[in-house]
Amino acid sequence: MVVAEEVSKDYLRKCSFKLRKQIVNKETKEEKIREKILNNNKVIETKNILVYVSKKYEIDTFKLIEELWNLNKNVYVPKVEGNNLKFYKIKTFNDLEIGNFHLLEPNTNEEYIENKDTIIVPGLMFDKSGNRLGYGKGFYDRYLKDKNIYKIGICFSTMYVDKIKIDKFDIKMDEVITE
Repeated sequence: MVVAEEVSKDYLRKCSFKLRKQIVNKETKEEKIREKILNNNKVIETKNILVYVSKKYEIDTFKLIEELWNLNKNVYVPKVEGNNLKFYKIKTFNDLEIGNFHLLEPNTNEEYIENKDTIIVPGLMFDKSGNRLGYGKGFYDRYLKDKNIYKIGICFSTMYVDKIKIDKFDIKMDEVITE
């Protein structure tokens, strides 16, 4: 068993990628996570939800986005612009196209400019203090730095550890949801 706070972030990232490929009953676990998100008081109270568009081996957010639309939520998804993330409103999946890092990104122009609401944040690992191990580019940390937005990290329970080594620029989540 690896003690997360005793190894480098790069090593943890490599371990995380391997672990994610081995998740058993992934769809059932994703459904439990999605239900917890949709029943979360902050999500219920919020009109605008910022959420990532999942890629292979991440927790699927496509069904979550559909459910949010069904609840008449405004859904904003990220787009990499230079060294920064910006979030744009999407109304259908047709509002997405392949962009930076071969990720689906919005092709719309209604940018999220408020400084509140709720964001669903991807991560490779999270710890019990809300610390996040991301992909190493710092996009989310830079975006969240000056935002007064409720941050929900989501991960499978195998990626939820006691403690992760953090840096001064790492942004904590307000809450972490697992299955």
